[in-house]
Amino acid sequence: MKYLISILFISSTVFSQTSDVNFEDLIEQYPQLSAYQSYQNNSSNISDDSQVKFDFTDYTESELLLLDSLGVLEFLLDTVAVDETLIFGYKFFNSPEKFAIFDNIPIPSDYVLGTGDHLIISIWGATQLKSRHLIGRDGSIFIDEVGRVNLAGMELETAENILRDRFSKVYATLEGRKPSTFLNISLGRLKSINVSFVGEVNRPGLHAIHPFSDITMALLQASGVDTVGSLRDIQVIRNGKTISSFDFYNFLVDGKTDQNVRLLNGDVIFVPARNSTVEIIGEINRPGIYEAKEGETVAELLRNAGGLTPKAQQKIEIYRLLPQNERMSEDFAYNVKYINWTNANNEPASDLTKIRVLGIPDVSRQVSILGQVKTPGDYAYDNSMYLLDLLKIAGGLDDETYHESIYTKEAEVIRQVPNSIYPARIAVNLDELLDGKTDQNLKLNNQDVVIIRVNSKYVDPKYVTILGKVNVPGTYTIQKKEETLNQIIRRAGGFSANAYKNGLCLYRDSTQVALKGYNIFVADGDSIYVPESPGVVKIQGEVNREGLAQYVKGKSLGYYIEQAGGFTYQADKKNVTVQYANGNVRQKKNYLFSLISNSPPVEDGATITVYKKEPKPPFNVTQFLSATASAATSLVTLYLVYEQAKGN
Repeated sequence: MKYLISILFISSTVFSQTSDVNFEDLIEQYPQLSAYQSYQNNSSNISDDSQVKFDFTDYTESELLLLDSLGVLEFLLDTVAVDETLIFGYKFFNSPEKFAIFDNIPIPSDYVLGTGDHLIISIWGATQLKSRHLIGRDGSIFIDEVGRVNLAGMELETAENILRDRFSKVYATLEGRKPSTFLNISLGRLKSINVSFVGEVNRPGLHAIHPFSDITMALLQASGVDTVGSLRDIQVIRNGKTISSFDFYNFLVDGKTDQNVRLLNGDVIFVPARNSTVEIIGEINRPGIYEAKEGETVAELLRNAGGLTPKAQQKIEIYRLLPQNERMSEDFAYNVKYINWTNANNEPASDLTKIRVLGIPDVSRQVSILGQVKTPGDYAYDNSMYLLDLLKIAGGLDDETYHESIYTKEAEVIRQVPNSIYPARIAVNLDELLDGKTDQNLKLNNQDVVIIRVNSKYVDPKYVTILGKVNVPGTYTIQKKEETLNQIIRRAGGFSANAYKNGLCLYRDSTQVALKGYNIFVADGDSIYVPESPGVVKIQGEVNREGLAQYVKGKSLGYYIEQAGGFTYQADKKNVTVQYANGNVRQKKNYLFSLISNSPPVEDGATITVYKKEPKPPFNVTQFLSATASAATSLVTLYLVYEQAKGN
């Protein structure tokens, strides 16, 4: 709506060239503009139908600007249709299964038989008989051996008694204190009743409806009430007199059916126009558009809207349209008034246009506790909260083991200070607080932040795990600041007889550490593994047969490469590495020297990797000749410069 209203303030000169537009052509292009033509022809008689047809979503921005330049838009702003889906009550008539609900309705005891009813007569016992009869236009049925029986206008029980009396003259076993024959009547297909629907209904006229229908069932069959019709005064007229005035809100809100009378043939349902439209918004359980009837109060109307939400204020904002003679201008056509909820029972609602239930503003009322507490976080604040209260809520300090992890000499309360960019810091001694000193049990303010620090001397134990070929494998705590791998091995009983010491593996954060001796400091979470001697060497990369070779003590690098079938054509003989079982890696310096001197040495469990040569760019003849020519030119130039300098 803000967007639409802003269009009104755009200068009409932007589209001054459209002043000669034929309005009849516009109506042909946009049929919804016929409302404005009706207004021009007879400004005092604008039908509701013309008002509800206009919808701004049907127009582009340029079209709206065009309408503004023609002086049409301001009129159309006053004829925007109300969103009918927000009007309370009318959706009741939109059920897609509204006709299926009549199939299983039980026959009421006071149902009156009439023309068109199908009667089923059942006789059983000493005599068996079943027959079907249609009540004719004269109100009677004809039964063999019994004759014509007039049943129209009778209730079922009365009709059954009459038929029993007539049949007993044919079947004597129906009579007596202990009859041996029994009679029952039931209804098959039922007659319809004719009811007239007039006023603001979706399908006015005479309708044949289900004979058991009450007001709501009848309106469902006639497609319901139009949104301009009243739901608060649905009238049933019988023989020229109003026998019921049905407030549909009582049925929808409270389920009351005392005025929802059952209809008879020839009844008239009259739905008058709605005289009140009140928009209810804000902190209400069922916001929407409601109808207030004469004499109804604001409190009663709000109850129809589901009542107030828990966040509602005591103040209610109401809008009342002023009479024409009291309006200062169109901008001041409403009287806005604030009332307390306690006075809502005394405030009439029938002449209101809008009710807004104000909500309680969101106010942050909380305190925070951070640091070494069991459940740090934000907690709701109340005016009687003290520091000890918050500590108890956050897990308390009565757990002796957890208490040792807290630095109790000093905690802090951080408090906002008005007119200062820095907060205040208030120190609290937790030991004195727990000893009951009241001066340490600080009364908290809203938005205070409490900080509890960790006792740096109280930390969780740190562990390492050692597995494999040691005498006592398992998990060990680190007992001092700088405990070495060698000390952990000694605490694990040392290496077992078949341990491969040079193959010991140390993993930290799932990554193997390259070892050079056992004097490295261990860390929390380290994993140590001592394997058996594997007895093999792995050769991989650019060799003719990748795989394992038996370890032979003292054999050189060249020996193991020969065991793998030698180098491939693409092997880079200068780029060979040996990775030892303990994670250490060495690279060969010179291939020929390594063949003789066994450098780097190959140990049990090692992995030899031969890498591929880096590809060389192809020889470019053109580039070579160009470079050669360039070099020759440079030499000639230098020679000439030299000769010239010598001549001078």
